[in-house]
Amino acid sequence: MADMPSHTRVLIIGGGIVGCSVAYHLVKLGWSDVVLLEQGRLSCGTTWHAAGLVGQLRATQNQTELAKYTRDLYRGLEEETGQATGYRSTGSISVARTPE
Repeated sequence: MADMPSHTRVLIIGGGIVGCSVAYHLVKLGWSDVVLLEQGRLSCGTTWHAAGLVGQLRATQNQTELAKYTRDLYRGLEEETGQATGYRSTGSISVARTPE
């Protein structure tokens, strides 16, 4: 483990998808004093067990835009960071069970 700083502006506890996303976006916004604390490997807790689906059809326009942003981010994250993400875009299908 790397030496822990004695002070930081932001301390994020938990390296799941939310913690990693918060750290990533703060750094992209120019924050340089961000520490992510994880007891094990990144994204190996609850995040690892989730299906990881990034479906595009959502209930509201804002949710749909967020899903599209997420898909585009995941597609380029490995190249940007040099870290393997394991992301695979496989597609999905939704089947309607009623005429509506």
